[in-house]
Amino acid sequence: MHEEIASFLEKNFEVIPQTHLTYGTGPLGSLRLRKALSNLFTTHFKSLSPIPPSQILPYSSISALTDALTWSICDEGEGILLPQPLYTGFRVDIPQRSRGVIVPVSFSGIGNGSLDDVFSAQVNEIAFERALRKSQEDGIKIRAVLLTNPHNPLGKCYPISTLRVVAAFCGRHGLHLICDEIYALSVFDNPVYPAAETFTSMLGVDLEGLIEEDMVHVMYGPSKDFGANGLRLGALCSRNEGLLGAVGSLAVFSWSPYVLQDLWAKLLEDTQYLNKFISTNQRRLSENYTLATSILSSHDVKYFKGSNAGVFIWIDLREYFDSQETMDRRLAREKDILRRCEEKGLFVGYGTNFFTEGLGWFRITFTAREDVLRVGLQRLVTVLKELEERGLME
Repeated sequence: MHEEIASFLEKNFEVIPQTHLTYGTGPLGSLRLRKALSNLFTTHFKSLSPIPPSQILPYSSISALTDALTWSICDEGEGILLPQPLYTGFRVDIPQRSRGVIVPVSFSGIGNGSLDDVFSAQVNEIAFERALRKSQEDGIKIRAVLLTNPHNPLGKCYPISTLRVVAAFCGRHGLHLICDEIYALSVFDNPVYPAAETFTSMLGVDLEGLIEEDMVHVMYGPSKDFGANGLRLGALCSRNEGLLGAVGSLAVFSWSPYVLQDLWAKLLEDTQYLNKFISTNQRRLSENYTLATSILSSHDVKYFKGSNAGVFIWIDLREYFDSQETMDRRLAREKDILRRCEEKGLFVGYGTNFFTEGLGWFRITFTAREDVLRVGLQRLVTVLKELEERGLME
């Protein structure tokens, strides 16, 4: 979709000196963009009620927002609960500057032992309570829960029942609930799993009686759904005036240029283009995912099935790991597979970087052009054949 978004931006790019070459209305973002986002949250995120522009804070990126939220919510050494596996970028966003602590929520020993447990309401209730108790025993005060929905790297959406369970958990313990919904519009049809859970924003969930509304915060940005990682923009939606003020006080360090804010606003205001772009992107996501998984299956490469969101496939190479070996040996095996892929010109994300509970999982991206996708998957297959032929590690 790069050509489509680039064409739109080129046609609509303009520099208005009075707005774009000055400080504009300051670091808290343009009213135009906040109104456009308010409409997006109403129409596409299906918020229960319209979101006033005053409850939306534009920012330079989701990474910057995560850092600012950590700084605003946590004192140094205090923790945020995140279900495993988790997005690797949080390894930097949470502890690097704001000195928050990532506290992974393990699902080991609960449920049926599959990755589907990550999305189970019953399993989440047990897992979060256990993680909170353990953090208290370890002397880490928990301040918040952070969910990625749709999930990265698993590519599935949380059902409403699980969102409500996590919200209720936060409500019982006085924790903030932060939802990273950056893949909200990248949900596609999975023909093999047509009943896969579709996306529900936390903005569209009835949370009355579960958690105070000013303890729920949603982050969104265009980099994923619109294929524009270089378009550094993000937004925080919250009813908490104090938190918006605290995060806003840092906006002077994470100030998105007004020319970018107006470009994003223009895209969101053009509802005809917006709807066409989203539907085209979702169709292509479905096509590429179907192609990629069919190629993987034809070579007996296992992967986490049932995904219908995002741009990743969580592949299962655990058969190349010996569970009887030492942890150091298995970690070396993971690095060896990564090295072999890199030597073939193939970049894959490795499981330990995502706090995976079991070694042997890797993340690949399926949103390349078809010819590039086929070449990349063939290189992966070649690496796996070499492992089988030459032994797992040299």
